[in-house]
Amino acid sequence: MPVATLHLLSLTKSTHPQSFLHTLKQSPNIKIIVASRPRHIVIHPTTLDQNPLATTPWDLLILLTTTQPTKNNTDPFPPTLRQKITSEYKLTTGIPSKLLSTYPTRNSTLNRTAPSIPLTGSLDKLLHEETKESSQTLEVSPELLRFMTELSKSHTGPVTMLNLLHFHHPDGKKSYYQYGQAFIPVAGKRGGDAKLVGNVVAPGEGLEDSRGDRDRPAQEWWNEISIVHYPSIRHFCDMLAGEDYQEINEKYRLSVSFTTNRWNELDCLLGEMLTELVKALRDTFLLCTTEFDVEGLGPSKL
Repeated sequence: MPVATLHLLSLTKSTHPQSFLHTLKQSPNIKIIVASRPRHIVIHPTTLDQNPLATTPWDLLILLTTTQPTKNNTDPFPPTLRQKITSEYKLTTGIPSKLLSTYPTRNSTLNRTAPSIPLTGSLDKLLHEETKESSQTLEVSPELLRFMTELSKSHTGPVTMLNLLHFHHPDGKKSYYQYGQAFIPVAGKRGGDAKLVGNVVAPGEGLEDSRGDRDRPAQEWWNEISIVHYPSIRHFCDMLAGEDYQEINEKYRLSVSFTTNRWNELDCLLGEMLTELVKALRDTFLLCTTEFDVEGLGPSKL
C-alpha cells in the first residue's frame, strides 16, 4: 500500500501559496495529490493536538507522495521552501494504490459535474427551524451557516473536507465502517464522495511526523484520514440538515451499543446485563478546504 504524507502548513507572511506550490511542483521526487486552502474548522479536536490543529492559521493542506526517496534526505520540502514554513502538522498514511491511481480521473469528473448536482431542500427546511448551538456533532449551527454565507460570496464551487479520525478501541472502527457504508447513498444524492481514505501509519525508519514517538500505540493517536468532496458548501450543509443523514450519524458515528460482562449491584439483583453506549469516535478533526485548481490561488489563512 503506497504511503503518503499529509501536511498542514502555515507560511511566512511574505509567502503566497501559489509560489510555494509552484516551486514544490518542480521537485522531481514529489507528486502532489491534493493541494487546498484551509477555510473553516467544522469540528475541533477535544483530545488530540487541539493545539496546534485548531489554533494555528493554516495556509496550505498538501497530500503528497515521494516517488524516489533520496538517501539522507527525509524532508519532502527543499531547503528554500522549508525556510518559508512557520508551522507544520504532519501525519503518515497508507492509501490503497487503486484509489491513488484512479484519483485524477475521479476528481476531475467530480469537479466537472458539481454544478449539475441539485440540493434536496433539507437545508431550506432547516433554515425555518432552530439550529444546534455547535457543529461538533456534525449538525448545522449558526456558526456553520455564517461560514456558508461568507464562503458562498467568493466561492460557490466544490469543497474538500479533511477528516482526521481517532476511534474508540476496539469496537469504534467497526461501527464507523458501518457509518461509511450508510454514508455513501446519503451523501451521494448530494454529490458527496469520499475521494481518498487511508489508515494512519507510523513513519518509516529515520522519518518523523507529528505523532512524536514512532512507536506510539494506535489507540493514542489518529487512526484514519478521509478526504471527501462536496459540490459546494451548501451541499455539505444540506446533507447535515437532512433527516436521512442525522439518522446514520446518530446510529453509527456518534454511538454504538455493545454488551459488557460487567454487572452493577442493581443489575445483579434484577438479573439484567449492563449495556453501555459509547461513541464510535474518541476524537475528530474536520476541516473544510477548497482545492486551488477549482478556486484559484491567493492569500490564505483560516
